[in-house]
Amino acid sequence: MPDGIRHDAEVTFVNRFTVHGPAAEFEEVFARTSAFMARQPGFVRHSLLRELEDPAVYVNLAVWADRASFRRAVGRPEFAPHAAALRALSHSENGLFTARLSVSGQGLEHLAQGLDDPVLDVRGE
Repeated sequence: MPDGIRHDAEVTFVNRFTVHGPAAEFEEVFARTSAFMARQPGFVRHSLLRELEDPAVYVNLAVWADRASFRRAVGRPEFAPHAAALRALSHSENGLFTARLSVSGQGLEHLAQGLDDPVLDVRGE
């Protein structure tokens, strides 16, 4: 792992949409895209979030089993019409991320390997 990233590890696709079409239409198109993606091998889960202060902004957080599964899903020819329909209603910025630290209300759950810093108690105790 020369880059310090496990390429077979779970990844999260983060996509920020700024909607310039009707919000209800965007949500319908996104729901169809969501159904398509949920059927793809390696799909784990996703959440579509809408910004409270600017309702034209949405964020999709999609978790995949690994980078290869995500790449295969978006590379399928059947995905192209979904992407085109979303582009017709919005502009998006996106990236593929790997977890480095995950914290819940109960405290530290996961610290990615390779971090040299000591683990701090983040439970607030």
